[in-house]
Amino acid sequence: MEAEVLAAERTITGKDVSLEGLVRLTTVDTLAARIVTPALAALQARQPGIIVELVPDTRSLSLSKREADIALRMSRFEGHEVAARRVGALAMGLYASPDWAERLEHGPVRLVTVLDDHLPEAKWLREVFPEGTIGFRSNSREVQLSATRSGAGVAALARYRADMEPGLVRLRTDVPDLTRDIWLGVHVDMRGMPRVRAVMDAVVEALRSNSAILDPGS
Repeated sequence: MEAEVLAAERTITGKDVSLEGLVRLTTVDTLAARIVTPALAALQARQPGIIVELVPDTRSLSLSKREADIALRMSRFEGHEVAARRVGALAMGLYASPDWAERLEHGPVRLVTVLDDHLPEAKWLREVFPEGTIGFRSNSREVQLSATRSGAGVAALARYRADMEPGLVRLRTDVPDLTRDIWLGVHVDMRGMPRVRAVMDAVVEALRSNSAILDPGS
């Protein structure tokens, strides 16, 4: 019954042709503050009737249950009800504070990582430092960056954020660097709604215009 109610609600909402109303977007905090937010603020300057809820969250909020209208994720979407496409790439690097960078060859390594050990960056960090011990965990990439800069250990961080931090040193290893794809998804019943389309277009353009920063190469 709940699924039928949600489906009917999406169908009715999806027929709304106005450029006014609420659009809920979820993404990781790595992209939310510095890439997505400026794009949405610029959109609202042009379309003040659009109200945006931006939810920085590592959880995969459900599009079918209307927990979000649009999702920007670092992994592929599953399910036939979601229209998804790859919209960019995010280069990762290994970083430490200058003090930790000097100590790496002389003792055990402490790791700053995510709560989910199955994520690609967690696996990559463990591949490079198989003997490392976890000293700090957080699903917030911004918290990880702050912890690493403060001397908590070594972390896999987005290069576009970490390269600009004066308190971090990028580590070079023999293991190939990690690049994660960025995927945009929307429920098929919602993708034609003008305000949803406007938000998606703004986000895609922001990723396109920042592509060289997000994935700068070696």
